[in-house]
Parts: sequence; structure tokens; C-alpha cells
Amino acid sequence: MKHYYLILDTETTAENTVADIGAVIVDRKGIVHDSLGALVINQFDRVDMHRALGNPKMVKAKYMRMLDDGLRIMASVPAINTWLAKTAAKYKPVLTAYNISFDINVCNNTNIDLSCLPRRFCLMKAAQQIICSSDNYQQWCIDNNELTPTGRNKTSADAVARYLDCTLPAEPHTALEDARDYEGVILNHIIHAPKTQREIILAGQPKGAAKWLKV
Repeated sequence: MKHYYLILDTETTAENTVADIGAVIVDRKGIVHDSLGALVINQFDRVDMHRALGNPKMVKAKYMRMLDDGLRIMASVPAINTWLAKTAAKYKPVLTAYNISFDINVCNNTNIDLSCLPRRFCLMKAAQQIICSSDNYQQWCIDNNELTPTGRNKTSADAVARYLDCTLPAEPHTALEDARDYEGVILNHIIHAPKTQREIILAGQPKGAAKWLKV
């Protein structure tokens, strides 16, 4: 039986709703079978982008260029939900995201419906267990100054993906590209750790109660 994963990434507004959504369907070989890169109508065009992404006007200008270049579409929430439901029915994928609780929360705030994807795990937690705990990764962080202000090794998707693929530039912080080109690299490594799908899902479960698991 072929296994599929849906990698989700979001970029948000100042009101913690989704402005830019990226979703990528991949198989165990890392082959992309489908993808969605969309700016959310009534969010992107009416609400300021989150300042963590940079100057909101400059970020919006960047996305407008992406629209002009065909790298994004404008989509309503119902259209996004239809794509998710059809994709879930076709591939029956496991949902994952880097810091999945954040992405699920902002999707809920935007009425983006993820209930069609009940099997899910946090890619960040799986990466922390399977990749970031290794001596090689810890030494790489020291050698490349990938340390937090308190001196701990970074475990961001940007750092972990560039550890696995030294040709990657800094993460662009646009949803589709982050999901496909960075989180996809991390997932592909974890799949071939080797781990069974069940072990991967269990590695990406939080400790204690997990409200985001409820659908």
C-alpha cells in the first residue's frame, strides 16, 4: 500500500489568521503528487501580514509579484476546503506540519477545515527526536553558529533542512516553498531513518493531552 503525506505550512496575518497557505502531497520517495499555494481571499487582501515576516507592505508587495508570476492563486476558504477534502479522499494522507499545533490553530481561526485529515503528527517534534538529538546535528549547529540567544541548538525547519541539504539558501518564509523545499527535505529524511509510518507518527506526538489531535 502506498503511503502519502500532506505537508502543511501557513503564513499569517497580524490577527493570527491564514494569509498564505501551502500544502504538498508527497509519497515515501519524496515525489510531489499535488500541491496548493494560495493567498486567502478576505485575509491577504484586507488584513496586515504578521510583522514576524518583515515589513507588512514589503511582504504584500512580494506576494503580489508571486501572483503576477503565477506562483500563487487567490482562493476563498470554501475553495481551499474543497481542495483539502478532495485531496484527502484521493490520497488518504497523513497530515504533518512543522509546529503543527500553530498551523492547526490559525487554520481554525480562518475556518479552514482540516477534519478530513484525522491522522497527523508534528514534524518538528519528530525531527527533534530523530535528527536534532544526534551528535552530528549538535556539532553542525556549533560549527555553523546555529544557536539560540541562550546557546541552545536551533531546531527550526530552516536550520534542520539546511543541515540535511547544504545547498539550500535561507528559508523564504512563504508557505508553499517552505512546505515543499524545506519541510519536505526533513520528512523525506525521517521516512528513511529508517522508521515505520507508525513510529514516525508516534515520534511526532506531543507529551500529555493534545487538543490539536481532536477533530
